[in-house]
Amino acid sequence: MNQPEETFKLRLHPRATETVSLKIPTDTVESLKKVAASRDIAALNRSQQI
Repeated sequence: MNQPEETFKLRLHPRATETVSLKIPTDTVESLKKVAASRDIAALNRSQQI
């Protein structure tokens, strides 16, 4: 039987990152935003830079 009080530990392994700039057509950016909104992808919804 499931125990509702059961807890889990999430272990993330940080990785090196690099910021890059991309030129993407504006209609493509709008399409990505629509997909993000329909899938509730918070990272794309909040991001104003693509």
